[in-house]
Amino acid sequence: MRGLPPYGGELTLDAKPLSVGKILSERQRFVVPIYQRTYAWTKRELEPLLEQIVGKSDELLKTGKVAFSHYMGALLLIPDADPVFGRIQAFNVVDGQQRLTTFHLCFAALRNLAAHYGEQSISAQLSDLVVHSSNTPMKEPAIERYKLEPTTYDRALFRDLIDLDRPELKVRYPDAFYKNGNIHPTAPAALWAYDFFWWSAEAYITEDANLDRAKSDDAVTISQRLLALSTVLFEHFRLIVITLSADDDAQVIFETLNSGGKPLAAMDLVRNDVFHRASRRGESQQLLLDNYWSVFEKPFWKQEATQGRIKKPRIDFFLAHALAAEQGKAVALGELFAEYKSFVARIGFSDMASELRALTRYTSTYATLAEPTGDSSLARLGRRLNTFDVSTAFPLVLTIAASDAADDKKARLYDLIASYVVRRALCYLTPKNYNNVFVEVAAYLKANGINEAAFSAYFVGKASSDTVRFPDNAELAAAIQERPQYGWIPQNRLRLILEELEFAARDKFNINGNLQNGLSIEHIMPQSWRAHWPLRSGISAPADDSMIAEDAVRVEIKNREASIHTLSNLTLLTPPANSQVSNGAFDSKRARLNDSLLKTNVAIAGEAVWDEDAMERRADVLSRFAARVWPYPAALISADASA
Repeated sequence: MRGLPPYGGELTLDAKPLSVGKILSERQRFVVPIYQRTYAWTKRELEPLLEQIVGKSDELLKTGKVAFSHYMGALLLIPDADPVFGRIQAFNVVDGQQRLTTFHLCFAALRNLAAHYGEQSISAQLSDLVVHSSNTPMKEPAIERYKLEPTTYDRALFRDLIDLDRPELKVRYPDAFYKNGNIHPTAPAALWAYDFFWWSAEAYITEDANLDRAKSDDAVTISQRLLALSTVLFEHFRLIVITLSADDDAQVIFETLNSGGKPLAAMDLVRNDVFHRASRRGESQQLLLDNYWSVFEKPFWKQEATQGRIKKPRIDFFLAHALAAEQGKAVALGELFAEYKSFVARIGFSDMASELRALTRYTSTYATLAEPTGDSSLARLGRRLNTFDVSTAFPLVLTIAASDAADDKKARLYDLIASYVVRRALCYLTPKNYNNVFVEVAAYLKANGINEAAFSAYFVGKASSDTVRFPDNAELAAAIQERPQYGWIPQNRLRLILEELEFAARDKFNINGNLQNGLSIEHIMPQSWRAHWPLRSGISAPADDSMIAEDAVRVEIKNREASIHTLSNLTLLTPPANSQVSNGAFDSKRARLNDSLLKTNVAIAGEAVWDEDAMERRADVLSRFAARVWPYPAALISADASA
């Protein structure tokens, strides 16, 4: 087989289809390099495999043979080193480690299940597929006995799965199981896969039998079903085994094989590239893993996240934000690996530790932004950005957080970022250019100082650009006074806005604490207002507009309809209180507003009448609160005045 494009050249390799049993029966070990990703197969991949296993087992039991073998893809191997007398030959798994690990877990579960049901002969044969027997010549038996050595993060768990039976695993990993013995969905993937195969196989082998064996003549025994499962897995599941020469570049081949079809996460490719280059430079892969990369092996980074309509593992979004923060420019999500390689080539890091420090210094900040807890200024910003779905601001936040600016200056900048987002939402300004604006601000701050003056300077002269400008206090007040917000801003965002205005209204004499969860948005003057809410002129509006004769009344109704959804006519109540007051008159709402203990509601209840005049007064108050809670950059005020 000649070279894999685009790299060209000759590859010295041997390729042949082999049964899984043949592969695992040999005296050899498979080592998953440190740079490979951890075991990641879930129910989505395991259930189709199980269906294939059960289907072929049924076929074998029914007809005595299996017509067609099932091919599971490629297993790409490269010798770890030249053969050494007395040591078991090891091969690095360049590609196919998920499949290979899955078969080991399946055989281990079947082996233990066979022992559980007294089928010692089957159990012993299955054991030979996952470990070398004690009479096999080995230089380091404690290591070489295992036929598969997963990547470092999975290794301890994998050895337990090979060495222990299921009751022992429940004792060793109690947090992975419910009290009833069922496995928890958050259990490590390898343990979950083992348990999945155990229970699935047990359900299959006991289908026609009970514990005292089958009672009917045509029932299939537990032994027969176990033997069928084992035979099918051993003989009729095949891999295309490609063995390279020790001189071939495993990383180049890995990238080429994974360049089409379903792509790996970009950070999988980055990890492979990083540790491959570390090996070539003679740097310790283990130290790099322990000191830097291990942070990315936590489940947090593998969770799926969404940015707009794009779904990716959270770690890929982190990479995009970190690269944008480092470079001060937007990064293409579809070309993350290429973007990373370009970044590394441009910087020219002196060693791999420096390269990984540049990447991992952002991890704690990103984790706080993605899952904000506590009341730090960064966590508060994270909640605001997540509510408004503006993760495009993360590169700017990472830049600020990684700087040596004082904490109070960072907090002020965090508030300005949130203010920019909220003000633009209230003023009906588009978020479509945020991916460019925030990285441009990040680059500007890195060049001119991480401070409010530099932040403000970026926006000077941009007042006429609706895609960039920072709305001032006058525009914010006008938006609160005039623009309908209910139905324009999604309710979770509108709820956050009202909550923050409530906190802004409080002083040292008020209860200082968080609001209860689940408050709902209430129209003070209801959307169906005509029955109980006279117009400002004092007359009641008819239910049918065709009955209106005076133009002045039509204008009053039009103005009222426009004011119903403005911020000044909205507040927060508990769902039961909201339901109870519903479309009632203002007098019936007053008690519920007072009982809510919200300062903004108590102020509303103090109004004698709730009409357009009351809304205007409240809009003025809310505008003052809004300017305080979502500040306008001080340096921009003087710039605006001189323009």
